[in-house]
Amino acid sequence: MDNIPNFRDFGGYQTQGGAWLKKGLLYRSGKLAGATDADLERLSALQIKTICDLRSEREKQEEPDRFPNVVPTTFFNIPMRPIVDYHARSWGRLFSLMFGEERKIDYIAESYKAYREYATGYLPQLKALFERISNPDNLPLLIHCSAGKDRTGVVSSLIQQILGVPVDTVMDDYLKTNGNLSVYTAEIVRRLKRLAYFGVPWKMYMPLLDARSDFLNAAFTQVKEEFGVFDEWARSGIDFSEKEQNAFSEIFLG
Repeated sequence: MDNIPNFRDFGGYQTQGGAWLKKGLLYRSGKLAGATDADLERLSALQIKTICDLRSEREKQEEPDRFPNVVPTTFFNIPMRPIVDYHARSWGRLFSLMFGEERKIDYIAESYKAYREYATGYLPQLKALFERISNPDNLPLLIHCSAGKDRTGVVSSLIQQILGVPVDTVMDDYLKTNGNLSVYTAEIVRRLKRLAYFGVPWKMYMPLLDARSDFLNAAFTQVKEEFGVFDEWARSGIDFSEKEQNAFSEIFLG
């Protein structure tokens, strides 16, 4: 895609049972607000029927999705909080960045906290998502947030794990983000550098620009601490029975 960051199919992987996660059903990306006309043509060809937007209400209002109207599309929102809200611009926030509490934030620690929250803090919403995509009429599906890195990375990894993709493969897929966001990252850095004029140590945000294995492992650790094993996260966390998981697998595995 020309101007949809981190767009890709997250199928095509072999599961622990030897089956293959089908391609052409599950897509992930960053924001769609800057999609070019050529991007819209490519999206139209994919015939995506469901878009799950993980951004907050503020993010959606500031940068609304741009999407072709060729195929009837259902928009499904799970408003997960961003690790940092780049849209929250105010004199109060600038003062806090210059002299107050926000200047002291450890964004590595904040990332760990957010990833853990993404894994277990939105279980009713994730249950609704899994129910929706258990219906083949709602596929193909696109999941996106702003960069398609953190929130999208966790939700995509949960889907892959339910379908039996090995954890190491899930991690490798997540880390592909680092090769896909150079243009997006450069734009964020350009904006952040403006803060230097106000004496703000803008480099404190740099940990947010990478997909890091320790961040995603924080989400996996949260699942383990709350549920013991991932299958229990599915069963009791999102109330996804074994029968439902089997039916889910029949849709996505071949």
